[in-house]
Amino acid sequence: MVMSHLAKMQMYLEDSIIKWVSKPGDILLDPMGGTGTLMIGALQDRTVITIDIELEYHNIQREVYDYLKLFHPNMSPCIQLHGNCKLLLPIPCNHIITSPPYASAFKPPKKVGNITKEKYHISEDELQVYAKTLGNVGIENTFLYSQTMETCYKLYYQSILPGGTLSVVTKDIIENGKRTYLTKSIERVCTRIGFRLEAWIKTEMMGGPWQDISRSKGLETVDDEDTLIFRRL
Repeated sequence: MVMSHLAKMQMYLEDSIIKWVSKPGDILLDPMGGTGTLMIGALQDRTVITIDIELEYHNIQREVYDYLKLFHPNMSPCIQLHGNCKLLLPIPCNHIITSPPYASAFKPPKKVGNITKEKYHISEDELQVYAKTLGNVGIENTFLYSQTMETCYKLYYQSILPGGTLSVVTKDIIENGKRTYLTKSIERVCTRIGFRLEAWIKTEMMGGPWQDISRSKGLETVDDEDTLIFRRL
């Protein structure tokens, strides 16, 4: 169920971030929550709020929460919201932990290659989910994406209580054969808004469907990932 999301954050990375930036009793928020991986924080005495613009993933978040409650009835509360985070924020919280999509990342091909079908068990309908909803930042070109994400980061700043943190897991992309440095852009924008960068951690990616699709076409891929941790003073 949760693996149907094509850009799922690595669970152990998310768990490490939760333990690093937060403490029991804190409120965690993921404004682009996907299938709700952040809810592992509720197993560690953190209240969790997830938002997703796609109804399919919102419903998965609700199913995941119900499933976790079966085995952990005393887990902290989780709130799942469906909608565009630009219209729902600001929401007061201590920490935002998120992995936004990349510009034009979710304009999928009309046909799914065998490598995607066989390795990830993803149908063409599932691949098209991201392209269906108006307002999904992952279908915007680089210019519009940058404008939209700057609006989001401003709303994140308004949501996070003083002393809280924003953790962004992201990576650069290849456009027209050249590397577009999205991570540097995020650092500049968030610093200008008022965040202070506390850590910039670069790790090797575990791989995924988009990398496999590009490699199968002989295209260059970005195989490193960045975690940026900012603090609101």
